[in-house]
Amino acid sequence: MCGDTQRPTFGGTIAMVSPIENKISSNTSESSLSSSPDSVTSSASSMSSYSLFFRDAETASQKTKAIFRIDDAETYNTLRACRQVDMRIEQYGDLSTTKPTTRPLHEFRLDLGTQAPREFQRDVELELPERLDLGVSEKGVVGRQVTMSEPDGTVLGVGIVGYN
Repeated sequence: MCGDTQRPTFGGTIAMVSPIENKISSNTSESSLSSSPDSVTSSASSMSSYSLFFRDAETASQKTKAIFRIDDAETYNTLRACRQVDMRIEQYGDLSTTKPTTRPLHEFRLDLGTQAPREFQRDVELELPERLDLGVSEKGVVGRQVTMSEPDGTVLGVGIVGYN
């Protein structure tokens, strides 16, 4: 990225995750989405967009960390209230579907109910079960869609992973 910016960089990768309602635009009607109306519901309606950073630990033997950067208490409380949140890193970077039908590249269940502090914090860091390839490659996450959902399949938000 060119030019001066006040935004700090942390290395690793970032995805701007937006609630599914924010993805419906004038050229994409809700009825054209592949998920049912029931799976695009209540939880996401009270959420704002947030950042999801991926950062590797110091040594190659350690796992990747996911850092949720949330700017408002309502989004924080909504995610925390879900308790268990599924993170899918898809095979492709296609935001035209909210319910991918292919097997994901990675899939994790995150326990935000117990791992996120009770009081609002802007950054919540969780260790993923494995180390991710934070580059562009056959197994790399850059350019791929990340889908956040409740265990019942209700989509909470989607984004594309890019370099930070």
